[in-house]
Amino acid sequence: MSFFFVEPDVYKRYKDQVLELSQSIQVNYAEHLAPEKRKPGLSDQQIADKLGLDKRIVREIRCVGEREYYDVDEWEKALIFKEEHCRAYAEKGLSSVTKKYLDRKKAEENRG
Repeated sequence: MSFFFVEPDVYKRYKDQVLELSQSIQVNYAEHLAPEKRKPGLSDQQIADKLGLDKRIVREIRCVGEREYYDVDEWEKALIFKEEHCRAYAEKGLSSVTKKYLDRKKAEENRG
C-alpha cells in the first residue's frame, strides 16, 4: 500500500475550496430545494480540473478535511443511517428514504 502526503501549506490553501466543491458537505442538495438552487458536489477529478491540482492531492485534502470538519459523532450517525437504510432496502426493496419521500408526495397530492 502506498503512502501519499500533501504539503501542509497546500492543504491549508485548498482545504476550504475542496470541501465546498465536494460532496462532503451537502447543505444545498436536499430534494426539497428547487432544482435551480441545488448544487450537487463535484467528483475529485472535477475539483482537480477546476483548481488545477492532481486528483490524488484533491482526494487527500478532501479525506483529511472531512475528518477535521466532522466530529466522531457525525461519522457514527452517518454509519447508523446508512446501515438502517441499506437494511430496509434489502428487506423491502425500497429505501426508507425513498418511501418517506413517496409517502409525503402522496399526502401532498391528496391534500391538493
